Amino acid sequence: MGRFFPRLLSVTLASLLLLIPSLRGSQQQQKPGKKEKPLKKQVQNFDGGIVFATEGSLSELTCFRLDGRVAASGFFDDFKRIDDENGTAYRSGKETVTEFPEELRVSFVMFDTPCKSRELQPGPRRYLTQEMMKSLRFSFYWKRGIELRHIENLKPPAATAEPIEPFNTESKEELPKRYRWILEFHIPSAGVPLTDRLVLIIRTADGRRAARVAARL
Repeated sequence: MGRFFPRLLSVTLASLLLLIPSLRGSQQQQKPGKKEKPLKKQVQNFDGGIVFATEGSLSELTCFRLDGRVAASGFFDDFKRIDDENGTAYRSGKETVTEFPEELRVSFVMFDTPCKSRELQPGPRRYLTQEMMKSLRFSFYWKRGIELRHIENLKPPAATAEPIEPFNTESKEELPKRYRWILEFHIPSAGVPLTDRLVLIIRTADGRRAARVAARL
């Protein structure tokens, strides 16, 4: 009987020692974690519309810049995007909105710029011409995640060309004429959520992509 008690005591102690790690683990699991800091409120102003810009090229000799804006009558007046701990919300004036209006007006200006590939080694350059502009294909899409939905049945754009005055007006050499090309499209947008992006892709006559840009809130 005297020999059995020490052995029983040692077995009991060993069992308790085996339980200690699990008890510590359970205590650690039950210990409340640090509270996450609330997301700081951020407000972005889109008063007047969504501004976008990109650069593109038709060839190694012809490159351009595009500056544009997405607008709609009254919709983007005092328009804001608000991000906080509750998520993202959009305000048009004092009204909370979730979808674009029935139609958007997308206008942009294109003008030629030196190609970056020739910045270190200047060489011949071709400016945007009317024939080049007529050959371009402008396509619009709604982008949600990785999905692109082509926007069909667009009306022909309103287009104008403004002459760009040469920097060296005293030169007697006849310089090629340069223009600033202004285009405006009307995009159907009824029922489209404000979280979708409007994507513009410009392609050349042979299908090569000359530029791509997205306008998003």
